[in-house]
Amino acid sequence: MTRRSMAPLALLALGLAAWAYALSQLSPLAIHSYGLLASAPIWFPLGLAALLAAFLIELVRPKPREWLLVACLVVLIVAIYTAAPIIYGGTPEYAWTYKHIGVAQSLGHYGRVTEPSNIYQRWPAFFAGVAGVSALGHVGPLSFAAWSPLAFELADALLVLGIFCQLVRERRVAFIAVLIYVGLISWIGQDYLSPQAFGYLLWLGIVVILLRWLRAPPAAPESRGRVARLRAWLLAGLEAPSETKPRHRLLAVALVAAIFFSVVAAHQLTPYMALAGVGALTLLGLVRPRWVWLLLAAIAAAYLAPRFSFVAENFGLVSSVNPVSNASGVKGAYYQGAEALTAWVCRGLAVSMWSLALLVIARRRRELGRVMIPAVLAFSPFALALVQNYGGEAIYRIYLFSAPWCALLIASELNELRSPLRRWLSVGVVCTVALFAGLQGLYGPIQVDSTAPDELAASVWLYDHVPHGSLIALPARNFPVGFVFDYNAYDVQFMPADYQITSNPWMDEGKLSEVNDWVASLGHRSAYVVVNLGMYSWSDFYGYPTGFKDLVRKIPTAPGWSVVYRNPDVTIYRMDVT
Repeated sequence: MTRRSMAPLALLALGLAAWAYALSQLSPLAIHSYGLLASAPIWFPLGLAALLAAFLIELVRPKPREWLLVACLVVLIVAIYTAAPIIYGGTPEYAWTYKHIGVAQSLGHYGRVTEPSNIYQRWPAFFAGVAGVSALGHVGPLSFAAWSPLAFELADALLVLGIFCQLVRERRVAFIAVLIYVGLISWIGQDYLSPQAFGYLLWLGIVVILLRWLRAPPAAPESRGRVARLRAWLLAGLEAPSETKPRHRLLAVALVAAIFFSVVAAHQLTPYMALAGVGALTLLGLVRPRWVWLLLAAIAAAYLAPRFSFVAENFGLVSSVNPVSNASGVKGAYYQGAEALTAWVCRGLAVSMWSLALLVIARRRRELGRVMIPAVLAFSPFALALVQNYGGEAIYRIYLFSAPWCALLIASELNELRSPLRRWLSVGVVCTVALFAGLQGLYGPIQVDSTAPDELAASVWLYDHVPHGSLIALPARNFPVGFVFDYNAYDVQFMPADYQITSNPWMDEGKLSEVNDWVASLGHRSAYVVVNLGMYSWSDFYGYPTGFKDLVRKIPTAPGWSVVYRNPDVTIYRMDVT
């Protein structure tokens, strides 16, 4: 091998070594509110930069080795998504992951739906699948939940690469697009052990089938009619797909329907995001038969029909007809200090992604057919914003479904730059900015997203020792609860003092009389109140609940409060209403 051919391998090894060394020197207590990139030893970002450089240097070669590009991609994804589990001892990120574990534990323990009023148990496919994997492996989902982001992201990247290879002639473009995608998608946080991560993976599988076996050949040009002229303009330059035999098309339709049913039974929103994309493709005649959309719509409607009243009464089918409001994100965010930096980085990344994608589409206006499939898939998710804000999360789901196709549009345009110097400089800049901006979004709130082993140990103790029916009161959100099979036997409540939890945070936690009145209003004479280090991080990062530190300061001398459990990270009090 020449020195040039050895350079990517050397950078890959050096980058992995630097990343591993940095993690070995890093303690969770050393991570401050600006996140992992700002807190870790310099070797951590340098290691990631070296892994990125290995990929880019191999791309520049006249004939890049695809096995090495795949290896660089896999190592980069592994480095990104194993950092948090390694630092925090293999505990799952995000407090809301634990309620998903509890639903899976419940289905595995009882073997049936036990709580029809729980929306997760009304859409049980994902949780039943997790319970099945746990039973086959003889391990609880708590033992592997922390590694779910890594598993989902590796699987997603494989499918995305396969799709891109179908849509572009040059494999180099497909790899550039996947690299951009890895950076763009890292901050969105939808890859944990969740129905939406499962549904998104299946949606990518559906796209693979649609574009491989159900793409329609370009129609003969028609000169009459406005619709015909509009369609001819939209599809100008569209290349003919590979020929597919009729029996293969029927088999593909059946497979799409089966996968879509799994999506429908797993998640409330993903089927309709998928229907928007498939509907746009079939409307333009890019996918045939056109009735495949009607088939998928019928599956979604049939599953929703018996659950319609439940959704309408508890959540509402249309939250607003104001797309700007629906796409405005989660309300009540603090957006100061560390949170503001991370939030604006993510917003800038999203705006840049969509702006560049629109610019590419505008530049290809004379041959829109070349970019029509990724363009349709990139912007059809915005249909959701016409009717739903999904609890403030609509814009994040829109971003998730839009990102891969925007990445492909951007990569295709970069590859068209004539000057090799400009082309590869532009590719390097775009990939680097996308990666490190995305990582700031992923790692910026790591203090509030992660769970320390002592916090999980305290929660295990709580469920082992607190009687069924007890009130477990949490001053802030980030404490792991709900991961046991009988999670519904406990009354877990968050104090109404945080905009991140309620739109009307009336309680001042620093006033113990308000805490007493709130506990009494819930029909309890006592409560188990948890205080952990993560709640300090939460209140500092989000600015709420404002009275949390006063509460912690007053508890030790307050009448009716007593310590029932303590470890280095967590104290659990029993509070009796006075």
